Amino acid sequence: MITKRNLLCIKREGDLDLGHLLLYKPYKNILVNFVNLATEKQAIDFDPVSRAFDGLESISEDIKHYYEALLGITSYYQHSQGGKGKYIEKKISLVMETCSMNIKLSELPIWFEYPKLHKKKGIFTQAGLTPEDKSILRNVEWDWLGKEDETTDVGNFLPEDCSLILVELKNRVDSGGTSGRREVWTKKFKTILEILANKTLIYSYKNKKYSLSDLLAHFNIEKFEIYIGILFNVEGTPATKEGDKQRGFFSSNLEGYGDLKNFLRSNPILELEKEDHDNLIFDLKLPNSGLKLRVGALYGNDIPKAIFRKEYSVSDLLLLRYDDIWLSQLVAIDERAQLLKNGKNFMTIFMDLLKRDRDLRLKYNNLIESECEERKLNDFITYLIDNYSSSFTGELLSAGKNKKEYLADVVQVLCACES
Repeated sequence: MITKRNLLCIKREGDLDLGHLLLYKPYKNILVNFVNLATEKQAIDFDPVSRAFDGLESISEDIKHYYEALLGITSYYQHSQGGKGKYIEKKISLVMETCSMNIKLSELPIWFEYPKLHKKKGIFTQAGLTPEDKSILRNVEWDWLGKEDETTDVGNFLPEDCSLILVELKNRVDSGGTSGRREVWTKKFKTILEILANKTLIYSYKNKKYSLSDLLAHFNIEKFEIYIGILFNVEGTPATKEGDKQRGFFSSNLEGYGDLKNFLRSNPILELEKEDHDNLIFDLKLPNSGLKLRVGALYGNDIPKAIFRKEYSVSDLLLLRYDDIWLSQLVAIDERAQLLKNGKNFMTIFMDLLKRDRDLRLKYNNLIESECEERKLNDFITYLIDNYSSSFTGELLSAGKNKKEYLADVVQVLCACES
């Protein structure tokens, strides 16, 4: 019995929505490199010092090749950025048209006037913009006059709710460290509040200067919310304050909250309307402007609730569950170990058979075009076993592996790589 894997990279790229494309291209790059590592002996070369330091010269022969393959494959993957760094921010920014990422105070007018363009620039960077897009950005009428800019990970503005929401994200309760948490409260939050309280003129439009509150009023924004958001507990469930206390850095959130409270006491311009110490939330008001402010901490499912004004699970929102990375990495380790030990493996044998058997090539092409449809996958593996079982010898199979099941995994990884 073989298993049909749930592989993103076997799907047609043109049929994918942008949320899946965020993973598709980096996944595909990683798969291509794994296959290269599994089929080319010289793809990884350990220098003499590394071989000695990592124990490659002293390990016993029965596990030497597996250990070398394990080091080579995993070291490549750990050093590959693979699009991981900004994935969460990009995924969140796709939920609503008015959402965006990498939000700078200096670019707020651009975001408000051209939300789709601002989002596109955040997701694809400057290199992904068309000449027309770049022309729009070059000709923006708003000038930035500020001295100190601030950038926030993600945000949304809701014209119908007259609201602007900015969130600085931490992936897990144990990420960022105590200093990283406190810096959000004591630098980012404080800087933005000082700019608001001092009514610093930081924008210019058609010969008129605007403060941040003036800008928000110009775009009919009456509620401005700024948060630090913690997405997940260490076990991968939506983050909670209790989970943060047990395994994370809740104390640094509490210290940052206290520091900001002291700042507000010394700055009477900002009126403290309500304080929720248990949930680390301040509700403020900027006099003579009507602008309502909220500053605080959010955990887990409260993050999308604040950003989108809708109930979402952060797990369902962010975590697309595909088999590409874990399957291809484990297959590549096994295959490279056999390559180092025997000079060949299931992948290299299969690739050689494709050169020699046109019927096999046609069946392989049909399998890829079907996106590895389960029935066709079964038929394809059956054809391989019926016609070439002796080529895939038992000495090339790791202990405990079933030939048919393992061959199906190898074929699916190659299909996903070559589709």
